[in-house]
Amino acid sequence: MARCLHMYDSGFQCSGETLEPTDFCEGHQKVVAFEIERLEDSFWRKLVIRFVALILLLVFLIPLFYTLRDWYLGPPVKAQEVW
Repeated sequence: MARCLHMYDSGFQCSGETLEPTDFCEGHQKVVAFEIERLEDSFWRKLVIRFVALILLLVFLIPLFYTLRDWYLGPPVKAQEVW
């Protein structure tokens, strides 16, 4: 019979014999159901992520604000030539 196709984390292959309908041994053929329920994020993790998002938002929006202010709210070109 063929060997089980399961590979351990260390890189070695399982030495068990496969069952007929599958390519896995009896110990590795069971499929673990995916749990839809997520682990709840911690309060501190959410707080840190929001703080970092706020900092990044400010880093990009403050230069944009000054650039748009200079383009559209600056003195007209003729007024700049006189000064």
